[in-house]
Amino acid sequence: MIDIRINNKKHSFQTGCSLEKALDELKIFQNGIAVAVNNQVISRREWAATVLEDKDNILIITATQGG
Repeated sequence: MIDIRINNKKHSFQTGCSLEKALDELKIFQNGIAVAVNNQVISRREWAATVLEDKDNILIITATQGG
């Protein structure tokens, strides 16, 4: 098991878990978001290939409309 922080909340996942799988497991809607792992923005096409490691820090930013 690995422990990571997503938007400052601790979560545990199986070793070898990808970013995409972690988002799926947490039921995070994946459209309209940007994701950074350890302050490095990860493009959506790289989510499945990005393997999370123990103590990673993930920031999820949701796009909003304003006027």
